Amino acid sequence: MSQEPLRFRAPDIKFRVLIVGRANAGKTSILKRVCETTESPKIYRNRNGIREEIHLDPTTERGDHNIEDELVFTNHEGYVFHDSCGFEAGNEDELRLVQNFVREKANAPRLQDRLHTIWFVVLIHRYCIPMENDRPVLDMKFFGSLCPDKNVPVIAVFTKFDQFKRDIKIKMRTSSGWTANLTLNDQVEKIFEDQYWNVIKDHSPRCVRLEGMHKGKSCDALITETANALSSEVVTLMLLAVQRGHVEMSVRIAL
Repeated sequence: MSQEPLRFRAPDIKFRVLIVGRANAGKTSILKRVCETTESPKIYRNRNGIREEIHLDPTTERGDHNIEDELVFTNHEGYVFHDSCGFEAGNEDELRLVQNFVREKANAPRLQDRLHTIWFVVLIHRYCIPMENDRPVLDMKFFGSLCPDKNVPVIAVFTKFDQFKRDIKIKMRTSSGWTANLTLNDQVEKIFEDQYWNVIKDHSPRCVRLEGMHKGKSCDALITETANALSSEVVTLMLLAVQRGHVEMSVRIAL
């Protein structure tokens, strides 16, 4: 009988995220912050069943952009990201492309090949949603339609919320017609609710409002909200497994 010790092979865990939003919404910054890196991701494309690295600008909005491409950061290979452009001028062709991708990935046979969550980012993005946008309704028009089967959680990610608050503070000082009896925080919440939350609230969304991204603040709130949105304990554990270096947060979520 062989006396060689048994070798444990760690499972190849992949947590797959689709990030949706226009160019300059802050998508790349979010991914880098989540993976704690300043490097750009490697991009992989499946060609005839073979996974190959390709060399593109990961921020490219059109051209050779492909939602099937996998974006992977070398220091955090447990995450696999897919990038979709925003829906300019209510582009329903782009919506159908996203819906088909979500439906296919949500039903992939292997758990590591499935899509586990969607980050919807809007320049105010589970899209990224930047909060300096003057036309939020257009950016968020298809929020409730991204996942027709409702089997993948969608997180609304509002970026530049700190700039949004500063802009309102300036307008309160210089413009008439503002509700005089409201504090700055009350005015911010009122405008956010009227212009953003009311657009998506009927879809029972989860949302995160990010601040201080330019100062290097973490995206722990996004990870926590994502974990809370997952319906499967197995998938939640997958997220915690790939989220290295955040022991305190992982313990808090697990409890």
